[in-house]
Amino acid sequence: MNYLLVSDIFGNTAHLSQLAQQLSGKVSLCEPYLGEIQTPVSEHVQYQHFLNQCGHDTYLERVYIKMAAIKRPTTIIAFSAGASAVWRAQAELQNPYIKKIIAFYPSQVRNHLDLAATVPCQFIFAHSEAHFDIEPVVATLRDKPNVSCEVSQYAHGFMNPLSDNFDHAGYQAYIEQLFTKKCNEQLVTN
Repeated sequence: MNYLLVSDIFGNTAHLSQLAQQLSGKVSLCEPYLGEIQTPVSEHVQYQHFLNQCGHDTYLERVYIKMAAIKRPTTIIAFSAGASAVWRAQAELQNPYIKKIIAFYPSQVRNHLDLAATVPCQFIFAHSEAHFDIEPVVATLRDKPNVSCEVSQYAHGFMNPLSDNFDHAGYQAYIEQLFTKKCNEQLVTN
């Protein structure tokens, strides 16, 4: 299996490179800064940098181009802003080589609930979000074909050591889940 990792606002990090090395198969990376390594000071500052240097719509364009170029069976694993961009891009693409999307804490999907899943999508939400109530978002997504939602017990950013909300136990639990047969089987949805 091939993989496309789509980063959060932190871009290409040592942690993401480590995850790529753990995956078997060819792994590609899509991130908002076109390969420029970031030196984040804080999560808040990095988010402002993301908005100034790229923003959600420009990141969507970059993700769309990367996803459109996929020509072999691929699973996409995406985080935060990247996960939301993947959700938006997949709705337009309908690329038959994209086999599954695993999207961690994609908070911006709340602004794009009218979209349909063209491939199996597994959303893993934070237990809560500061700017919105996740329950109606999860309820809406769960009603869509090809969509599976899980509300984790962890906060937004738990998979990224650079995030204020990084949780080592949560990271380990979901990394193990990514490598189990259950996670790699075809997604069973509504």
